[in-house]
Amino acid sequence: MTTITGRRLALVLGVVAFVGAIAISAGVVAVPLDGWVVLVVGLLATGIGVVAVFRRRGVRRQAETPTPEHRTPVPAPGATVSDAIGEFRTMAGEYSAGSRRIAGGLRLAAIAALTRFGGYSAEEAADRLEDGSWTDDATAAGFLSERKDTSASLGDWLPRLLNPGRDTSFQAGVRHAVAAIVAIGYANENAGADGDSRPLPAYEDERIDRTGGDSRTTARSVSGVEPSAQRSTNYWTGIGVVALFAVGIGALAESPGVVLAGVVGVGYAGFSRAFEPPELDLAIARELSDDDPEPGDEIDVTVTITNESGRFVPDLRLVDGVPPGLAVIEGSNRLGTALRPHESVALEYTVAVRRGTHEFDPALAIVRDVSRSREREFLVGSETTVVCEPTLRPIEAPVPLRATAASFAGRLTTDEGGSGTTFHSVREYRAGDPLSRVDWNRRAKTGELATLEFHEERAARVVVLIDARKAAFLAPDPDGTHAVDRSVAAAGRIAASLLADGDTVGLAALGPIGREFEAGAPSDADPCWLAPASGRHHEIRFQDLLATHPQFDSTPPRSESRWLPQLRTIRRRLSAETQIVLLTPLCDTGAVTIARRLESRGHPVTVVSPDPTADRTAGHQLASVARRVRRFDLQRIGIPVIDWPADETIDDVFARYARGGGRA
Repeated sequence: MTTITGRRLALVLGVVAFVGAIAISAGVVAVPLDGWVVLVVGLLATGIGVVAVFRRRGVRRQAETPTPEHRTPVPAPGATVSDAIGEFRTMAGEYSAGSRRIAGGLRLAAIAALTRFGGYSAEEAADRLEDGSWTDDATAAGFLSERKDTSASLGDWLPRLLNPGRDTSFQAGVRHAVAAIVAIGYANENAGADGDSRPLPAYEDERIDRTGGDSRTTARSVSGVEPSAQRSTNYWTGIGVVALFAVGIGALAESPGVVLAGVVGVGYAGFSRAFEPPELDLAIARELSDDDPEPGDEIDVTVTITNESGRFVPDLRLVDGVPPGLAVIEGSNRLGTALRPHESVALEYTVAVRRGTHEFDPALAIVRDVSRSREREFLVGSETTVVCEPTLRPIEAPVPLRATAASFAGRLTTDEGGSGTTFHSVREYRAGDPLSRVDWNRRAKTGELATLEFHEERAARVVVLIDARKAAFLAPDPDGTHAVDRSVAAAGRIAASLLADGDTVGLAALGPIGREFEAGAPSDADPCWLAPASGRHHEIRFQDLLATHPQFDSTPPRSESRWLPQLRTIRRRLSAETQIVLLTPLCDTGAVTIARRLESRGHPVTVVSPDPTADRTAGHQLASVARRVRRFDLQRIGIPVIDWPADETIDDVFARYARGGGRA
């Protein structure tokens, strides 16, 4: 209230001074002015102008609107070379400060590739690195040799300073070394038709554009209209300073024309303080073209904004709060307009829907006064939620389960005799044996009754475990479908296939339970757990959890959770005969730990791994090799790993696995 009163007083004084100056300049009012009075006025005006210049804060300040129309970007594994090398350091158990050199990390990566894919022991691999015989690339061989100093020197930095786009010898060594390591790790997969390997990777870090403010309008729910912030835009500050200088210089130079021009400028500056941004009383009604979409559908959103106040809104900017899991593909969720009292305006756009629960944020409204000198932010709430459940459609190919050395779908064949389809043995007939299992051929030949035994079949008991940790939110492209989304979609289809075959299926997850946007805000939800069962009701419950449980939120969490206690809880809930289908991108040692601990407790684990890796940079390629090393290590201890490339469907992957006799 004090600020508003002071501004009104300054405005009244400014108007009086402006009118008086015009009257004096026009000769309507005669006021005797001595020379010293003019001098004081000139110096005072000039001094005020100088003070205004020093108090001015640079450029005009206006609100930076968020960008909710884009999905939250996610990185690819190996965003930097250091990150990718850190994965190999973790495998080797090296954490000392002295092992941070990139060359040392690349040696670990080369040894890991040579021991897994080259058939060498660790000692032989180290010897080959020392003498340079591990690769035909002389640059890579020299760079990883212990005999060469690989630290950056002045000779490396000077060319970089003179030509920033040119690789230093250090960068060139890293690029050649990574390409040589990749050639070992993907010797058969990445060779071209002419036998040449892929070109040298780029030595640069992955940059994900997160400019333009936050991706959300707010993290809170709002009922009605809630004022958020008010600020001065300093839109007219420059005019006021120029006007004061003009008045001061004109008075000192005794030039009525210059003084008059300055007075007019002062009038404009006073106009900028004559108004306040209006108080908003907006109502938002949001309508969706489809209330029950499927993943991948496009829905039209119509937002009707109504000015329910009796005041004119001269300048309204509105950004609708599109959920971070959706993306605007047509139209715009932004609006700039003026609204008369009780006038309405419509905003239309189209979004592409992903699975999950998507709650619209409050809309952000920015209103300015007539002079655009001040602006005020408001949050306008209108609760709208889109629930998109993943499709529970059976996979065309059989789901691999670890019953025997071969892969089976559905029921598991045991070593015990009983009813089934595969012959097991013949025994003496017992009273009450079904006639369908009597060996009538033997009865016809010998006159003796005998009963046929078959391998008994039992329903499989499976828990689908989804890796939803922060480390699993990865994708080949920043706007691509990340591994957690792919895992959730595959979990629904795997469950549908097993349930259709009469098996019992459960669901569990590891990772953050909620997406609290207030720092330190606790969550009252529990980690996802659905005990193995069957039936239509269980299938509906399974589908509902995939769509609504907070662990399966489509947006990446801000921080990692303590997932080891979650894993221990899951292990305590598993019965002895339960096996695990683990969906994880295998991009950190934590995924390997999860698989090995479950396997060590007697629960057969099958890993289905959506591949989120890219090959744009040296870091990306090195991270791909690290992931393949993890696959190799799991397969070596008997845990099958089914690799799922980003450009293939889960049907194609399982069909190829079945054709390969259980080989990925």
